[in-house]
Amino acid sequence: MARTNLHELSSRLLLGLSAASHGGTFEGRLRDVAAEAGLNSVRTAEAVKLLEELGRINVVQRGRRGRDTVIAVVSTDSVTLEDAEASLPGRQSKRGSFTYDEIGRAMVDRLLELARDDGLRTAQAEAFDAEAKMLRARIAELEDELSATTAREEELRIRLRAAEEALIRSEENVRRATGGTSPPTRSITVSDDDSKAVLDILRSRRR
Repeated sequence: MARTNLHELSSRLLLGLSAASHGGTFEGRLRDVAAEAGLNSVRTAEAVKLLEELGRINVVQRGRRGRDTVIAVVSTDSVTLEDAEASLPGRQSKRGSFTYDEIGRAMVDRLLELARDDGLRTAQAEAFDAEAKMLRARIAELEDELSATTAREEELRIRLRAAEEALIRSEENVRRATGGTSPPTRSITVSDDDSKAVLDILRSRRR
């Protein structure tokens, strides 16, 4: 059975659209025309759908976001109860047409798809875990290198400070031995690279 008086409401809406149209095309607020015909928003949507299915109208543009509704009125023939009932989907089409075999195959396909997705996620997780382990190992290696460099720097600082103190003492001893005059500068030969670096620093400071 068709929805109660939907065919009558559709006919009234069709007449309202035809009366408000210009050259067979309505352009404006569909809500106003529907209200004059006695339709609320729900029944208006049902009536428009029915009129489209029956070929009475052609919706060119729907009124959304401030736009006017544009509808071409194809025919003004009244909608009968038979027209409304014929547009309803048949009872047979509402029933499920799937067989148990089809449902079973669909379930198996879905399970296989889920298994593939799960395997992919597992592989990705393992790859991410391996990458994280490599990064942690590299960080530990860099931290060890930094600790060794810091210790080496501290050792050089200690040697530099000791060399400075030894140089000062030597200069004082020389001044005492020579009666306050500075001795001629002699070139000092060293073999240790670190000692050479310390000596260069001391010479640069003396300048």
